[in-house]
Amino acid sequence: MTKSHNQGAEGTFAVPRFTLDESRSESEAIQKLFNKIDWDNKRPRRDFLEYRFQAFCTIVEAVRRDQDRVVHTILNKSHYDISHWPIPYRAMKDVMNKLRELKWLVKDGDRKQHRNLRFKAPPYSPLLRKNLGNMKLVELHWEPPTVSIRRGTTDLVRAPLDVELMANAKWKAWIQKHLVPDMEDLNDKLLDHHFTFYPFGKANEYEQPQYQRIYTNVSKYNQEPQLLHGRIYPKNFMFPSKERGWRQMTKINSEPTVEVDVHASSLTILSNDYHHGFNLPDTADLYQYGPLEHLNRQLVKKVTQTLVNGVSINMKHWPPSFKEDPKTAVLLEGQKWSEYVSALISVYPSLGSLRDNMGMELMWRESNIIIHAMNALLDEGIGCLSLHDCLIVPVKNVKDAKEAFYSAYESKGMVRPKLSVG
Repeated sequence: MTKSHNQGAEGTFAVPRFTLDESRSESEAIQKLFNKIDWDNKRPRRDFLEYRFQAFCTIVEAVRRDQDRVVHTILNKSHYDISHWPIPYRAMKDVMNKLRELKWLVKDGDRKQHRNLRFKAPPYSPLLRKNLGNMKLVELHWEPPTVSIRRGTTDLVRAPLDVELMANAKWKAWIQKHLVPDMEDLNDKLLDHHFTFYPFGKANEYEQPQYQRIYTNVSKYNQEPQLLHGRIYPKNFMFPSKERGWRQMTKINSEPTVEVDVHASSLTILSNDYHHGFNLPDTADLYQYGPLEHLNRQLVKKVTQTLVNGVSINMKHWPPSFKEDPKTAVLLEGQKWSEYVSALISVYPSLGSLRDNMGMELMWRESNIIIHAMNALLDEGIGCLSLHDCLIVPVKNVKDAKEAFYSAYESKGMVRPKLSVG
């Protein structure tokens, strides 16, 4: 189940698509507290109260989960029009207004650009009563937009929606005409195939995978949008864990599957760039060639992606993100950032002089390639799935997947990539 909250350093986000599990013991206490709110509507419709109760529950649960009792949620009607949240905008707004009016929540801090207002439950707030217990919410049905455009941050899939662009009448029509049909066509083709996932080691045959495409507008405001990134992500399903071996159990049309990956996808696409292009060395592993051979491969790969995404080559120490990731942090002892950077640039000089937004541009090209490859397979009646730069196909269709990749790269004027199967 998707999380009903998203706890961060400055408050917990209340997702407007959850309601209380009425089988829980705290249900009665929550309902009694909700009934104390006067809605100034003497004869409210049933759905009026139902929506507001749902909004109340998801806000209260977020407050109680946050260590500082700080909460925020979306209070922008255009955002609701784009996202089609199951709890309506008016219900969320009404509940937040009432909680503030009753002083059960109070404003916390100042609003920053592109950030929701924060609210805090003061110590006397009834929302903190012990008799409310440990709340547990259930998810209301919801699927994200097939195509969304976001403002860029490090975590692109969680970046805020570019509401001004997506709600603009001109660009809304443009998105519907030029971006949505390709994704709807891809999703329609997936409906012709049967997929079996093993999310916890047990078969779940009731998933019907559909994808969403997420772009980033890098042109800032009041300009023609420049859409990059554009990766496709699961819209209504989640890939099982690969580390535990559950993803490898995935079946397509009852057939066992395998992943076909592009080796060093970013380097491969970059080598074909008009301005930054270069000849890839003739080697089995682009991350262990020449002076890279004696460096940690995992770190080489991550440093490559970091440089592609615009981190300065002149840094003296490892970027904070390397130290914050536990899996990467354990690899840093005795290793120097400058050594990895100099080795990479000696092999791939273009990494030292990339233009702005190159990382997102490479992701955009990569996503166009993977969509082309998926369509090539689906048009041949071959079921497939994708995760960024890899295709998941039935074992018997490995050769078809390779040909689909070759066709996709050649259609973009690029040389054939190195592929790995496993």
